[in-house]
Amino acid sequence: MNAPRMRNGLVLVLSIAALACAAAAAASKVERTGPLTAAGTSDTLRQAVDDKGYRVTLDDGWTAEFWFAKELKAGKQEVPGALYPELSAGEFVGVVSCPQGMSDYRGQRLAAGLYTLRYQTLPQDGNHMGVAPNPDFLLAVPAANDSRPDESYAYKKLVAMSSKSTTTGHPAVIALESASEPGTVASTEAGTVVFTVAVPSAGGTGEKLGIVLKGTAAQ
Repeated sequence: MNAPRMRNGLVLVLSIAALACAAAAAASKVERTGPLTAAGTSDTLRQAVDDKGYRVTLDDGWTAEFWFAKELKAGKQEVPGALYPELSAGEFVGVVSCPQGMSDYRGQRLAAGLYTLRYQTLPQDGNHMGVAPNPDFLLAVPAANDSRPDESYAYKKLVAMSSKSTTTGHPAVIALESASEPGTVASTEAGTVVFTVAVPSAGGTGEKLGIVLKGTAAQ
């Protein structure tokens, strides 16, 4: 095959790949929903989140609903490589309802249900080196076991609470990525699917969070 024909073939392949990615992204959607009304949700939890939520539907039909804190705390932590140093370790970020369940960043299965989401960074030790591109995570806790959203939890306490979300003895970890346009779903070069949302924070600046919905750590 001569050089011009090879170049034309390569352009065609890249164009088809780009169109496929665009079609997949177009199939995913984000909709606004009403207040958190799930059965068994405590009044304190309902009062801690915004009155409007988000329903995220991916191209494969997987769906989840999120409600985020009315206001994130303003802080400053010194964690190398952290994408969200303004967030406080252990703080309440929001609630997610997963009617079909989901897999976390470790590939652990979370059963269908309602979970609180709390921010935590990976410990800066040898056991966690290279686990993820950045140290920022949300730990999922069964909502029935987390009735005090106004309280931040120390690392060991939060890990123990989140471990109730899985059957492995490990916490349920949902990775955070760089944020893009709020209210959208996008795929990264690594193939992870990221939902971006803007959440109000103390001081009125707001915080854009990129939440990984699909994608696991390299084995």
